Amino acid sequence: MYFSDPQNTNVSIFSNDLTDKNFTSKPLVKRLNGSYIKGLAFDTKTRTLFWSDASRERIMKMHVPLDGPPEEPTLLHNLPHQSPNGIALDICNSHIYWVNSNKTNSNIQRSNLDGSDHMIVLEHLEEAISVAIDHYANKLYWTDDVEGTHFKIERSNLDGTERELMVQAIRQHPIYLAVDQNSIYWSDVVHKAVWTSPNKNKTVDVPSTTQTYFALYKTHPGGIVARDNVGTVDCAAIARIRQKASQTIGSYNNLTTSTEESELTTETFKYCLNDGHVNDKNGNCQCKSGFIGTNCEIDLCHNYCIQGNCSINSDGLPMCKCNKTFVGPRCETNPCKDYCLHDGQCSIQNEKPVCKCKYSEGSRCESLSNTTVLCEIFCANTESVPTSVATATCRCAEERKGFAQMVTFRENDEYGTLLPIFSAFVCVLVLVIIVLSYYVNKFRRRPRIKKRFVVSKGGVTPLTSRPQLPDNQCEITIENCCNMNICETPCFEPKLCTAPPGTNGTKKEEKNSLLDNMEENSW
Repeated sequence: MYFSDPQNTNVSIFSNDLTDKNFTSKPLVKRLNGSYIKGLAFDTKTRTLFWSDASRERIMKMHVPLDGPPEEPTLLHNLPHQSPNGIALDICNSHIYWVNSNKTNSNIQRSNLDGSDHMIVLEHLEEAISVAIDHYANKLYWTDDVEGTHFKIERSNLDGTERELMVQAIRQHPIYLAVDQNSIYWSDVVHKAVWTSPNKNKTVDVPSTTQTYFALYKTHPGGIVARDNVGTVDCAAIARIRQKASQTIGSYNNLTTSTEESELTTETFKYCLNDGHVNDKNGNCQCKSGFIGTNCEIDLCHNYCIQGNCSINSDGLPMCKCNKTFVGPRCETNPCKDYCLHDGQCSIQNEKPVCKCKYSEGSRCESLSNTTVLCEIFCANTESVPTSVATATCRCAEERKGFAQMVTFRENDEYGTLLPIFSAFVCVLVLVIIVLSYYVNKFRRRPRIKKRFVVSKGGVTPLTSRPQLPDNQCEITIENCCNMNICETPCFEPKLCTAPPGTNGTKKEEKNSLLDNMEENSW
């Protein structure tokens, strides 16, 4: 925690470690002559401390490392003829806002954290004193001390557009301002008190629900912090909401059928969606909790919880209540998916999956320990057995013979794959056997022609030593016979070689005569 002490003559800024039980103040910045610090802001990303010095008309900054001494202060802005007062940081856009309380030209200014892009955001103010940023609503709040005893609290977009009056009252002098999702807080030096008002009610008078926390006697309340917004702001989520808002507004604009109708609607009446209503004083929409946007068109709970119910918490942010086994900020994770084996039932305890086993043991029901109980359930057929059982064989009673053996799904899958392959192989083999048998039987039945040729009726005698045969003996030289094309030359009598005189037979008759003689000789 960082704070300033205007009454200390040696040190102007102190720091305190909130985790330290002793709560001892540590000097951080020495006091300079004429220095009067009016506002402080700290950037946790760069660990840079910013402050406004109204007397010296400047804004300073200093790097404060987590370990080690702080660096020397450096000048961020020199603001001559101005009175810098309250400051605030827009950490999502890396901007610093400050108030110029000079009554002649009171305004609200902005620049980048490095001092570049210096510009005036709001002007024509009476005497702006303090400023605050609502990161979630993307709004800029400030207090303005109006002439006389009146004051007012206003807000706008971060660029100064859509200016709205939130609170207006009398007999108060707010000097510091803080906001959260539900309320506006300010410290008052007149009543020496801290006041609060809901920031959802856009009214010009102090509402009846305003609460006052009176301070002790002789105590002057100064700076105020509603809570540490820096550590909890999700800039990425805010950017997504803004993008969604622009898309939603564009879709509503596309519903307009003509330009004339759009202009007429804008001029005569403003629609506030989701039970929002129009403020008669400024014409802006007052949205219910959980809705934002110019027309209250953005539902923060829309598609926010993936597996759960969405509600709006006290800070105005969506919050999920997850269903059954889902966990996570948006109920997006199911740790029970495929966690418990063998039909174990999974539940969530302390955001961790826990298994309740039926037929097995182990943290994930991975060990099958009691197959007897499993077989009893199977034989009784009272409920289905787990499909993930590796192997189990159960013998049932006579009346349950139909369930005598339990085959696992894994084995069924293997059989279902191998059986068609084996059947096809057997069919092909049988077909091959049938074809081979047919051709073997066919070749076996084909007749063989056997012929016998008688070369010599008197036995075998070598040609070199054979006796002289009579003239009427049939003689065939085997050597000459084998040199013929057809070795089936029949034996014939010499007397038949030439036709008898006076016989005029044809060649066909001669052939028939030769065949007849061949048959006689073969016998």
